[in-house]
Amino acid sequence: MFTTLLSALLIQVSEPGPATLHDPAPVPVLAAALVQETTTPVANQPDETGIEPAAATLAPEAVFNEQAAIAGINAYLNSMQTLRARFLQISPSGAGFEGLLSISRPGRLRFEYDDPSPITVIADGTTVAMEDSKLETVDRAPLRSTPLWWLLKDEIDIAADAEITQIVREFGLIYLTVRDPNGEMDGQIQFVFEEPSYELREWFVTDALGEMTRIILQDHETDVRLSPRLFIIPDPEDERDSRRGRR
Repeated sequence: MFTTLLSALLIQVSEPGPATLHDPAPVPVLAAALVQETTTPVANQPDETGIEPAAATLAPEAVFNEQAAIAGINAYLNSMQTLRARFLQISPSGAGFEGLLSISRPGRLRFEYDDPSPITVIADGTTVAMEDSKLETVDRAPLRSTPLWWLLKDEIDIAADAEITQIVREFGLIYLTVRDPNGEMDGQIQFVFEEPSYELREWFVTDALGEMTRIILQDHETDVRLSPRLFIIPDPEDERDSRRGRR
C-alpha cells in the first residue's frame, strides 16, 4: 500500500492544502496529430484553384526529432546536480498542496510540504520515506520502486532506463511518457520539458488504478548549495525522544 502511495507521489496528503483545482491534467490535445505530422511529409494536394503546390512538405523547423529530444533531456538531467524549486501537487480529486522540493543527485530528494500538512518525503540514495510528524511515523520503500528513480539515478539514459510509450511536442513543450519495462513500478509517468533548454517543468503520475497526480515546479534554482542533513531519513523513535527532551 505504501509503495503504491509513493509511486503516485502522495496522491492524498494528510491535511487540506491551500488550493483546490479541477481538471488538473491537460494531456496534449494534439498528441496523436503531432505524431503523424512530424513523421509523415504532407502529400502534395491541389488547392481550391486546382493548381498543385510545388512543395507542400513540412518546414524543417516543424519536424520533431525524437532522438535529438531524448538526447537533450538526458543531457539536461545529467547536468542537474542540485535543484531547489517550489512545487504544487494536484491530487486526482483536484485538491492542491504546496511545498519546497530539493534534489541532490544522485539519489537524494526532499519534498517538504507547507503547513498545515505534516508530510515530508525524503530519498537518501537507496530508500524513499514518508514522514508524518503528526502521527510520528516514518514509512519506507526502495527508491528503485518509485518514479523518483528516473530523476535521481547516477547516469540517466531514458531510452535504456525506461520503456518510452510516447514522446510528442506541443507549444514549445515536450511530453515524454515512460513506464517500467520490468514491472517493478505500476502505472506510468509523463514528464514535461520546456524547449530549447529541456528544463523539467512538471510531471504526471498515473497509478495502477488510473488515478493521476500532477506535480508542477516553479521558481527553479540549480547548482545551489544544499545541506546533506536535508536528506537524512529520521528514525521515528529518535524523533519522539528528541521532542521529549531525551538524547
